[in-house]
Order: sequence, then C-alpha cells, then structure tokens
Amino acid sequence: MSSETFQYKRLGEILIENNYLTEKEIELAVNLQKQEKKPLGQILVEKGFVTWNDIATALSKQYSLPFLESVSEIEPDPDAIGILSKHNIENWRAIPFSKDEDRTLKILIDQTNSLPSIKRDIQFITGYNPSFYIVSKPNLDFLLKELFGSSIGSVEDLKSSIEVTSGKSDSVLDLETVSQMTDIDKESNADSAPVIKFVNEMIMGAISQEASDIHIEPQEKNVRIRFRVDGLLRKISEYPIKLHNSIVSRIKIISKLDIAERRLPQDGKFFVRVKGEQYDFRVSTMPSIFGEKLVLRLLRVSNSTKRLDNLGLSEYNYKRLNYLLQSPYGILLVTGPTGSGKSTTLVGILNQLKEVTNNMITVEDPVEYSVTGITQCQVQPEIGLTFARYLRAILRQDPDIIMVGEIRDKETAILAMEASMTGHLVLSTLHTNTASAAINRLVNMGIEADVLGVSLIGIVAQRLVRTLCDSCKKKVPLVSEEMEKIASQLQPGQPEYFTYIPEGCQQCRKTGYRGRTAIHEVLIMDKKLRSLMLENTPERIVEEYARKAGMRTMFEDGIHKALMGITSIDEIKRVAIE
Repeated sequence: MSSETFQYKRLGEILIENNYLTEKEIELAVNLQKQEKKPLGQILVEKGFVTWNDIATALSKQYSLPFLESVSEIEPDPDAIGILSKHNIENWRAIPFSKDEDRTLKILIDQTNSLPSIKRDIQFITGYNPSFYIVSKPNLDFLLKELFGSSIGSVEDLKSSIEVTSGKSDSVLDLETVSQMTDIDKESNADSAPVIKFVNEMIMGAISQEASDIHIEPQEKNVRIRFRVDGLLRKISEYPIKLHNSIVSRIKIISKLDIAERRLPQDGKFFVRVKGEQYDFRVSTMPSIFGEKLVLRLLRVSNSTKRLDNLGLSEYNYKRLNYLLQSPYGILLVTGPTGSGKSTTLVGILNQLKEVTNNMITVEDPVEYSVTGITQCQVQPEIGLTFARYLRAILRQDPDIIMVGEIRDKETAILAMEASMTGHLVLSTLHTNTASAAINRLVNMGIEADVLGVSLIGIVAQRLVRTLCDSCKKKVPLVSEEMEKIASQLQPGQPEYFTYIPEGCQQCRKTGYRGRTAIHEVLIMDKKLRSLMLENTPERIVEEYARKAGMRTMFEDGIHKALMGITSIDEIKRVAIE
C-alpha cells in the first residue's frame, strides 16, 4: 500500500461495499451515533450489526492489508517496540511487532484513519519502511494493555499535559506554541515542523521508558539514538545524517545554546512537565568527526523530596548511616562512579537533616535537584567561582551543614576538612570504587593523614543495580555453597535459602528487570581505623578491619537484596566485586 494509491473511505461505505451491511442499517447506526455520541464502529458492534472481526476483515480487503484474526501467539520483539515511542504507539494505535534486516517494520493496526500520514511520520522518525497488518480493536487493546498496562491516551491529552520550558526563560511553551518555533538551522532543507515533532516525541519516549539519558550519536550515514534504561544503553532508532543539523539546532534552541557554534562543547538545560511531573534535562554537546554528539540527562524533580528512608538502604546500612548523621561536625563522604546515584543520596541526607534551626548551604556543579529550605549555589569556573572560593565565602555565612558537590582537588579537600574541624557537618562526594579506597585517594591528593583522621567520620560507597520485574521473577533454591556461606552470615539460622531469577515478560520488555536500586557499604571511622590511616596501611587491610568492625561490603549488601527478591545474584556479580 502506498500513500499515492490510498483512497480514504468512510467505514460505512467500506462495510456496504464488502456486503457486511445494508444502506438502511448504516443509516440507522448513524442516527444512533448522533444520539449516543459514540464512534460508529462501537455503535455497529453494540447493536449487533457486525463484529469487530467483520470490521477488521472489511478494512483489510478494502486496502489489501493482511488480516490477523488472533494475536495470542504474537510476541512483539522489544527491539521493534522500542523503535516507536509509547505516545506514538498509543496515539496512532500502531504496535511494531517485528523488524527485518531490509529495514521493514511490521506494525499492527486496527483502523486506517490517517494511514498515509502515519506511514510518512514513521519513515521520517525511524528510517524504517512500515508494513501494516490489520487486527480487531479488542485484540489491539489487549496488546496495548499487555505492553503498557494503562488506558489509551489521545493527542489532546498529551497537548494538555506537556509543557516545554527553556533553561533561562520563564515563558512556558505548550505543543501548539512549540510548533510555531521555526528558527531551525538555515542550512538544512528539512521542514521545521517534523523536526520539532521528532524532538518532542524523542523526549516523550525517553520519559515514558524511564530513561536516565538520551544519546544522539552521528555516524557516517545515519544518526543513532540510544536511551539508557536501568543503567544499560538501548538502541531506539536511527535517522539520516542530513537531518542531524536541524535536530541539533532544535535542541540547542530550547536549551538556550549557540546554534552557530559547532566546534566547541556546550552545556545547557531545559525542562518538561508531563501530567504535573517535572523533568529537568541537562544537555551536553560535543563535536565529533561526523557531527555533534548530544547527551541529554533526565532528572525527575520529584526525587528532590526523597528522604533517606526512600533510597533503598537495607535496614542494617540505614541504621549505620543514621548513626553517622547524628554527629554535630566532621566530614561524611559518598563515593562511587559517575551515575551511581551519589547526588540522590546526598539529597536524601539533606532532606533528613533539614530543620528550621539549621543553616544548610550547598555548592554544586551543576545544581541537579532544587531542595526547598536550603541555600544552593552553583560554581562558575569561567569567572573564578570555584568550589574552593565558594567554601571560603560559605564559612563566613554562619553555616551548620555544608554540602560540597564533589571534592576534585587538594584545595577543595583541605578547605572541606578545615570546615569539618571547626564545628560544621560537611557532606561531599568522591569518585572511588570502594569506601576504603576513599582514604588512600584523599591521602594521594595531598591531605595529611592526621588531618584526615581528625575530620573524617565515615564513608558511604554505592552502586546502582537493576531490580527484578515483579511480574515475572522466579523463586529458586540457592545452590552455590559460596553463596550459601554468605547467606548464612547475613541471615543466620535458616534451614534453606532462596533467591530469585529474571524470566522476562511484556511488562519488562523481556529483560526480567524494571527499575534500579542502590547497594551500599557504610564505613564508620573509629580509633583503630584512624591509627591504621596514620600508619599508611594498605587499602586491603583497612577493608579487612572495617568488615570486622561491622561494615558490609557492597557485594554482601547486594546478596542480602538478592535473598529478599529485590535483585538477582547475577546482577550483583555484574556490578560489584566479591
């Protein structure tokens, strides 16, 4: 079927031509439709004139599309589904279920309204050639519910629920206003409206899939779009390289970046509101040999209200961390690699400590979450406003609790230590793999061991692991002797131990996992640890003593969560070192 040969006809005409109804029956149904204000197809089925299968069969004959009577044996390919956003699938009532090597995308539909324009949009957005298959409305509704577990939204619902706001502007733009913004790269011949629509759909797709990042990666002939979902990158779609400048320019416009500058990296931001929930987007551009690569990081603003007890800490580690937070002064470090949830943990700690009697000040780069009741400051190295310079100013602001976004250099580290020794509780982050490694890292920065021993009260190390899908996880006996030994230490006295494994279902896109949680290790400083620091003791021995003193390693904390059915042992082995 091509859009050139497609001639749209009303449903009544199609049913008459295919001998499913008479003109008199259609006339009666149309009169009932005016009274009951329902779609004609629904009236026809409710009054017993035809079945939904009759309607689907008639449409398939009229437009020479294959008809699938049953969908019970269809298992849509998650890679095919991911090519279209949730909004497009629901709005077009079009479910991708398979893709071929020749870039054909097989799609289930239950109606032919606007099919030529839907075909054009799919070709533009995905680069795939759609091949349509007709199914009945109840069958399509069933698959949509299986995929998304929710009622079907409309484009009007979307228009009323999404707003896009640029990073440094107070004006709010809804979809109608956005579609009028045509200041797109003048070198591109692409029409601006499809580009705007494409960017909006990409943003909505990332939100609906709960992605943490969008990667837009130019290659020689195509540009690849990948979403990071549950910590892993997943290819979503591709588009031709000739459209890349227009799409980059559109994102730069809403992020308040310079659209003419393509030689240097840039950073910007904007935010989106969807059904009352705000999502902040941090935009980073970087030149590459085939064009600018963009990464958009998504931050859900509601995370800024989380408290410590909402962060997935085990009861054991929660008590240890809460003990550290009772200290009136000293420095507490949260460590882990980029993207391990350190900022979210610090926000939880701040919310836990937030009281009207405390003067709390943060200095960050950038300010990722806005926390009410706290003074937050953002560094600007280009004008000399660094972490160290801010810290000097903060100490003259009568603070009780100071949060330093990250310790990156010796000067910042020394000032943070000095602040913690003069009656302030200081919170900060450091990039290390384990809690015990943070001590050596600070010493290697040039911090004297005796200063560190006096100021440091504890270290929290963490990683993010995927959580098992509740719809398909399977309980199995723990058969590994090594794992049983750890389990007996974590949960002593049980006759048998069980864990859970991922199976995969439609709810989790066959991955077996949905969402993420953190695993932790909480090191509490004591006299013995301080003496080991002064003796420049190797990291391995420091960790051995910390474990004897009660610290659970991240691996052990992960096994504990695997025994509880939160994650799997394989996932813990992937993320943490035993």
